[in-house]
Amino acid sequence: MTRHDDRFDIVTLVVRTREGDIDAFESLVDRYETKLLRFCLRTLGDRQDAEDVVQDTLVQAWKSMKALAEPAAFGTWIYRLASNKCTDTLRRRTARPSDAQDPDDMAVHADGRVSVEKSVEARTALEHFSAVLQTLSSEQRVTWVLHQMEGLSYAEVAETLGISEGSVRGRIRRARTAIIEGMEGWT
Repeated sequence: MTRHDDRFDIVTLVVRTREGDIDAFESLVDRYETKLLRFCLRTLGDRQDAEDVVQDTLVQAWKSMKALAEPAAFGTWIYRLASNKCTDTLRRRTARPSDAQDPDDMAVHADGRVSVEKSVEARTALEHFSAVLQTLSSEQRVTWVLHQMEGLSYAEVAETLGISEGSVRGRIRRARTAIIEGMEGWT
């Protein structure tokens, strides 16, 4: 299926959801739930908080689907809902340790084995990176995760967050600088 066909399919599912079709909404959930969970986990660094934000986001999406002006913009819209909820969670959160782990980030040798030494080193680096990520402002973290980890373009991030592309570039530049400084000695 081409990207254009996929976009048409999303529009159809959104229109059907607006008409009260629960199966259509479940199809949208199937397409976005894992992506949203990955985004929220990387942004928040806490699995329980990430799962809560995704659940809240999906409930809000169901309740306010008619507020979505352009059905083709569903992906950007749902990321904006999740991003806003992540930012709210980060602002409310008191400092607590992060145990974020994304199994996709763990490297495996071509033969499928991971040495204990490499595994420990990778886990330690990932834990350090997660700690550095948690030191970013909520705005920088959300912007950086959307662009670097979720693969959204500057324009898509700007649209998702409702800010200019220049602001996106500035936030990402400051986040990169902080991450590079925080990861000094790990490269």
